[in-house]
Amino acid sequence: MFNGINSNYSMYQKTTGQVGGKRGAGKKDGADAKKGADFGADFGVELSKEGLNALEAQKQKFAVNRKPDADDDFLTEGKLSDKAKDFLSKLREKYGDKYDFFAVSSIEDPRAMKLTGTKAYSVVLTNDEIEKMANDEEYAEEVMKKVESAVDMTKRIEEKGELGEGVKFKHISIAFDNDGNMKLFAELEKMSERQQERMEKAKERRAEEKEEAERKEKAPHERPLRVRLEATSEEELLEKIAGIDWEEVAAKRKEKKEDE
Repeated sequence: MFNGINSNYSMYQKTTGQVGGKRGAGKKDGADAKKGADFGADFGVELSKEGLNALEAQKQKFAVNRKPDADDDFLTEGKLSDKAKDFLSKLREKYGDKYDFFAVSSIEDPRAMKLTGTKAYSVVLTNDEIEKMANDEEYAEEVMKKVESAVDMTKRIEEKGELGEGVKFKHISIAFDNDGNMKLFAELEKMSERQQERMEKAKERRAEEKEEAERKEKAPHERPLRVRLEATSEEELLEKIAGIDWEEVAAKRKEKKEDE
């Protein structure tokens, strides 16, 4: 138990013969366009590390379904030093198959709780924390050990059935403030017995039937109930999980739907 819950991308460029939004005149532009086309579909431009980091930052913004410029004061990866950007890039190379990484101005911002990417787990770090990790290898290892510990804890809780019948973690965000203190943001999902039965049957169906099964599973009237909560320790997390009244959650959703 712990105390604190605290890409080589490649892109292609099409030569269109346009400059500044206007089509260039003369044979030179057309010839250049032909040169580009002669390379075929595999023609590409390799990006520098700076370019890769910029793309990753932009990808993260779209991953959370926000407008590119809407959260410049919150998603702050672009403000990192070159060393910190390089460090963050290496973190993604090492842990990219397990976690999404976000750089933010503050984990106290309510938006931090809603950050989700493409993985089941997100690691949310302030710029100051990333800078510190980039300059202190031992400290960086300590932080990532806390991340692994938090992940193991959530898996253990779920495997032991402590979430309750039909309840599972939908997404986990592990956030760190400027002092290295960790906070856990958890989104829980509860499925009805009918939903569970349908999911089990879906697993047994042939591959060609799966798409239809998933469509039905995601039908509006069959949406699972969801609750978000945050904690700074395992004890606090378990206490808040135990305090969830799923019948009340269902009633509130029904009431909200009727008011719409």
